[in-house]
Amino acid sequence: MSYITYDYYMTTFGGRQIPEEDFDYLAEAATTVVDLLVTSPIISVTETVRRAVAYQAEVLFTQGGSDAIGGLAAVTSGIDERLGDYSIGTPYVSNEKRCYSIGGVPVSGLTLMLLKKAGLITRCVYEEGDL
Repeated sequence: MSYITYDYYMTTFGGRQIPEEDFDYLAEAATTVVDLLVTSPIISVTETVRRAVAYQAEVLFTQGGSDAIGGLAAVTSGIDERLGDYSIGTPYVSNEKRCYSIGGVPVSGLTLMLLKKAGLITRCVYEEGDL
């Protein structure tokens, strides 16, 4: 179930990019991306979480909709940062469009910043034998 509705997207968030017929699919995918980014499960859907999902849905839409969800975004990331099975792409080429990505799926920079600021994303470092 998505953390946002089309009414929230249009009125509270002020979104204008995503057509209503595409919204439910993209909002659900954006919610999934946010759930994958956070360190702990989201218990309470706050305004910060809703905004993060709305920004993520817009990035998915602008990067190709279902193509972006399938890992075929309009732009790709440069350098990958890895920690075990987790990796995130970072933009690095100045003359191309830039986009963060995880596994080829574009991720909104604003989504990442909002979730980090809210303390929902933290870095974990495992010492050998901790797992």
